[in-house]
Amino acid sequence: MNAISRAFEIDEPGSWSLDAAHFPTPITPYHAEILQTEFPRGFAEGSARIGLLLSHFDHRIVNGFDYIAPRPVGAPKAAKGPPPYPIFKLLSWLHPEMRRRLRTATHVIANKPWREDVALWQNEVRPRSSARHAQLQAKDPKSCSDSKLAELLRELHANAHHQYYLHHRFTVSAFLPVGDFIAHASDWTGLSYGELLQACRQPRGVATDAQTQFDAAVAALQNDATAGALLANDAPAREVLDDLRAHAGVGESINSWLEMTGLRLVTGYDICDLTALEMPELLVRTLRRAVSGEGMASGKAAREALAARVRDRVPAGKRAEYDALLAEALSVSNLREERALVLDFWAYGLARRAILEAARRLQEKGRLRHPNHLFDASHEEMLSLLVQANGPSAELLAERYAWRTSVTADIAPKLLGFPPSPPPPASWLPPAVRRMSRACDCAVEALFSEPEPRHEPKLVRGLNASAGVYEGPARVIQSAEDFGRINAGDVLVARMTTEAYNGILPLLGAVITDRGGLLSHAATVAREFGIPAVVGTTSATKIIPDGARVRVDGDRGEARLV
Repeated sequence: MNAISRAFEIDEPGSWSLDAAHFPTPITPYHAEILQTEFPRGFAEGSARIGLLLSHFDHRIVNGFDYIAPRPVGAPKAAKGPPPYPIFKLLSWLHPEMRRRLRTATHVIANKPWREDVALWQNEVRPRSSARHAQLQAKDPKSCSDSKLAELLRELHANAHHQYYLHHRFTVSAFLPVGDFIAHASDWTGLSYGELLQACRQPRGVATDAQTQFDAAVAALQNDATAGALLANDAPAREVLDDLRAHAGVGESINSWLEMTGLRLVTGYDICDLTALEMPELLVRTLRRAVSGEGMASGKAAREALAARVRDRVPAGKRAEYDALLAEALSVSNLREERALVLDFWAYGLARRAILEAARRLQEKGRLRHPNHLFDASHEEMLSLLVQANGPSAELLAERYAWRTSVTADIAPKLLGFPPSPPPPASWLPPAVRRMSRACDCAVEALFSEPEPRHEPKLVRGLNASAGVYEGPARVIQSAEDFGRINAGDVLVARMTTEAYNGILPLLGAVITDRGGLLSHAATVAREFGIPAVVGTTSATKIIPDGARVRVDGDRGEARLV
C-alpha cells in the first residue's frame, strides 16, 4: 500500500503532534502497544510527584507514526478544541487532583524531589533492573522448545512493559531541573538555549552504568601487547572480537563489558533496531579508537571556557543562584541518559534476540519470507504464529514490512485534530506553579523544537547543539545496517540518534541530525563528549552525500559541503 492511499486520522479528540524527533520512520506493532500504554502511565506518576499541572502525554499510532497530545489535569477532552479559559480555570480549580498538585508544587523548589529520584535510580531501580536483565539474558532462546520459547517471549514482553514504564516514571525529574536552569539563565544572560546548554554538561561526559567495564577493557588492551596485536588484526571484525574474548589477558574484561552492553539496542528505540553484538565492526573500531586515545576530547578546557562565558553574563547578584541551578541540572545527567540504556534498550534487545529465534523457526516452516518480517507482527500475533500455527500470513507481514521500511515522517502531517492552543495565562497560576510550568515548557521546547528549514545547495542549517568546528567525511546513516560503515573521524549524518550512541562517540568527529532539539540525545551526548553537533536540520540526510567532505560548525548551527 502506498503513502497516498493511507489516510492519517485520529478519532480521539485533541491536538495531536507528530513526534518525528524520536521516530522519523514507522514503529513496530510491538513497540506501539508498549509506548501507548506505559508512557502515559509512567509520565503521569512522575508529574504528580512534582506537582505539574500537565498530567501526561497520550500517544496514538497512525500508520506507524507516533502522535502525541498533552493532557493537563482537569482538562476535559473537547471534540472541537479546549474550552475558553474562564471555563477551563473553573473546572480545573474544582478538580481535587488539581488542588493536590497545586499544594505539591508550592514545596517543590525547597524539597527538590528529583534528588530522591536520582537516589532511587542509583540505589534501587538501576541495580534491580540490571539484575533482572542479567537473569533473562541467561535464558538462551535457541535451547527452548517452541512452547518454552513462547513462554520466554511472554516473560520478555512483560519485562519490556515494566521497563518502559520505569523509564518514563523518571522523565519529569530528569528534565525539570534542566528546564528550570534554562528559564532563569536565559532571563539573566539573554543567551540562546543552545549557548546556555554548552555550560550544562559534565567534564568527561555522562559516565553510564557500563563505563567502568568499558574503561577496564580499554586499560587491559593498552597493557597487553598480544591483545593489542589481536585488536589491530585485519581479520573480520567478528573473528577479532572472538579472539579478544578468548584471550586470557583481556577476555574477562571484554566479556564483562559485552555482557553489560552487547544485547542493548544501539541504532534506535525499537525491536527492529540492531544490538551492539550484531555490529562487531563498530565494536572493534570503537575499541581501537579508545585504545589509541586519538580523537578523545578531553572536554575539560572547552567546558570550562564555555561555562565561564555563560556565567560572566549573569549579573553578580544572581551568580550564587545560577550556580545552584546549574548544579541541580547537572545532578540529573545520569538519570536522563541512563534510563533507556539500562531499562528499555536492554529489555528490547533481549526481546529482539528471542523474536529473531522465533522468526528463524517460522521461516523454516514457510510462515515468513524473511526473519525481519516478524517484527511487523504484534506480540500476540507472534505467539499465534509460533505456537498455534495461525496469525497473519507471510504476505501480510511482508506488506507491513515494506511500508515500515520505505516511508519516513516526511509523508505524515505534523498535526492531526484541532490546532494547539496556548496554555492559560501565567498570571492565573501561583508563583511556585508558574515556575514549574515554565521550567517544563522550556524543557519541552529544548527537547522537541526544530527551526524552519533554511538550506542552500551546499549548506544545511539547524540548531547549535554542541560547540566547536570539525571537518571530515560524511557517513550518512539511512538504516541500521549502515552503522557498520562508520570509521574513526567520520561525521555522522543521521535522522536522529539515541542514548546508545555514547558507545560510538569515540569514533566520531562531529554529528548532524535531521530531527531533534537541543535536549535531544544527539545534542546531549555530543555536548558531553565535546564533539561539534548540529541537530534539527530536517533534511541533512538528503542534502549531504555519503562520503562527501563536510565542515560542521557547532557554534553557528551549520554544516557546509567542502
